[in-house]
Amino acid sequence: MPNAFAYLIFFSWPVFVLWLLFTYPVKKAVFIAITLAILLLPTAFSVDLPLLPPFDKNTITVISIPIFLFLLGKKFDIFKSGIITKLFIVYFIALVITVELNAMPIINATKFLPGLTHYDAFSLIIRATLYAMPFYLGRFFSTTIKETEDFYKLLVIMALIYTVPMLIELKISPQLHYMVYGIVPAQFIQQVRDGGYRPMVFIGHGLGLAFWFSTAIVAAGALCKNKVRTTITSPFATLSYLVIILIFCKTWSAMLYAFFGLWFIYKIKPSKQVKWSFIIAIMFTLYPVAKIANVFPQDAIISAISQYSPERAQSLEFRFKNEDEMLAHAMEKPFFGWGGWGRNRIYSREDGRDLSVIDGRWIGELGVNGWIGFLLSYTILLVPLYYAQKAVHYIKEPKDQVYFASLAIVLSICIVDSIPNTGMGPMHLFFAGVLLAQSELLLKYKYLLKNA
Repeated sequence: MPNAFAYLIFFSWPVFVLWLLFTYPVKKAVFIAITLAILLLPTAFSVDLPLLPPFDKNTITVISIPIFLFLLGKKFDIFKSGIITKLFIVYFIALVITVELNAMPIINATKFLPGLTHYDAFSLIIRATLYAMPFYLGRFFSTTIKETEDFYKLLVIMALIYTVPMLIELKISPQLHYMVYGIVPAQFIQQVRDGGYRPMVFIGHGLGLAFWFSTAIVAAGALCKNKVRTTITSPFATLSYLVIILIFCKTWSAMLYAFFGLWFIYKIKPSKQVKWSFIIAIMFTLYPVAKIANVFPQDAIISAISQYSPERAQSLEFRFKNEDEMLAHAMEKPFFGWGGWGRNRIYSREDGRDLSVIDGRWIGELGVNGWIGFLLSYTILLVPLYYAQKAVHYIKEPKDQVYFASLAIVLSICIVDSIPNTGMGPMHLFFAGVLLAQSELLLKYKYLLKNA
């Protein structure tokens, strides 16, 4: 049960967002508001309002920003013309079709799931719009590659400050969220690793915090490559400290993301970084296809891992088994999915218990919105990478090439992580929008030069 302070900080947050917009340039204020909401506001906490989706730490931020910009008379055009806006419109139409095809209720033992109504279509569109709002904001408010350096500096500074509560939780166990907000956002056992703990602070799960932190390390790597300081220490010392803290988080996936991100930055040319980021993202997007076609070697992977860690192999086997069951259920309505209200989940025929465990973002999207929704949502994420690998050749300044390519690396990592986990947070969506905006500007500049 959330305490009074959780409600106080939550309902005070729009005032803080307004203060940021008054205090900082709009671009910085938007980035700070989105990122600090992730780091500071309570997780597993939401407020239900009539006719609207529940407001949580992310939605209250992204809805406050455009409202305040409008009230302050700031000119902005979030839904800029282009292929992305068209894809979003088609995605919204697909959501409506999903609702229309799921008007019948589902009755399973003691479980009753209502049929979807026109209200649900409206609610789904609002949810999708709010979820994608950081992407829209990043696309509109980023116009030059130099701004990426500013965003990265802010991100690294936030990460450095955040190491303080992280170190506290490494010592006392992940309890700060409960101590401050009175909520336990995730199972404690999931934060126990290798005889110690992985911190979660206010992000709500050790896995999510480690993933966010790996992004900060990629940003620190880009700054270090360009010899840009964020503190009084050297860029390399800052990067090294962040890497050490990530190791303490005991999350292998995040360490691999950070390692490969840094390896790309330091060992591969920026143009190749963008190209390979695009290729890797496409490869992982095809994961559901490989599963359905029975060509993904999951048995071989489990067998190989079992030789080193039987526990991890068993965990992976459970994940694959659950994915197979969820995928089989999703394929009963392959094109537009089952819709919301838990209709995409699997329930016991005896007592109606929920038997589903949804980890990856892809299986949730595929089950709820079918292949059409899945392809549209992932195409929206792939478009910035597609444009980026065309636009990177028109960047002349080496430092700008590093920043631009690192954004592509971050987006690719997010797409990769959406297979085993959720992959995309508001800050990452903001960076995806930034990458798209900068790519569009470079390609437009090339077009103007060609036709001058």
